[in-house]
Amino acid sequence: MSFRHLVRIKSTDLEGYLPVTLGLSKITGVNRRLAEAIVRTLKIPLSERIGYLTDSTIKEIEGIISDPTSAGIPKWLVNRRKDRQTGDDLHITEAQLILQTKQDVERYIRIRSRRGIRHSFKLKVRGQRTRTHGKGGSTVGVSKKKR
Repeated sequence: MSFRHLVRIKSTDLEGYLPVTLGLSKITGVNRRLAEAIVRTLKIPLSERIGYLTDSTIKEIEGIISDPTSAGIPKWLVNRRKDRQTGDDLHITEAQLILQTKQDVERYIRIRSRRGIRHSFKLKVRGQRTRTHGKGGSTVGVSKKKR
């Protein structure tokens, strides 16, 4: 068994010394929970390092990342459930995920939904406070008296 210092999975270079679950979570669109589900599905030990994986195991991992539901991973772990165009449960990664997110935000802005309006004004979207954070301007508070 040879050790590789760099392993390429789904067009992402991963360091070989990382544990498999942590390394897979470095891929855009794969979180720790999905990475752990992939490792458990393939029966890879959790302490295994990415550098020791074989080429066939890497191909299997890439296949599962592309379509997790076909490998028996629950559909609530995919990142695009009931897609607007197809109606299917999809899992997208890398540049496709970034592009799809950008298109979703543009759609919100175009239909003038609450989220779209807040995105267009560059405000917080998910109900956070805006009195003191997220302004990017001068601070709010007590000012010193000038002498």
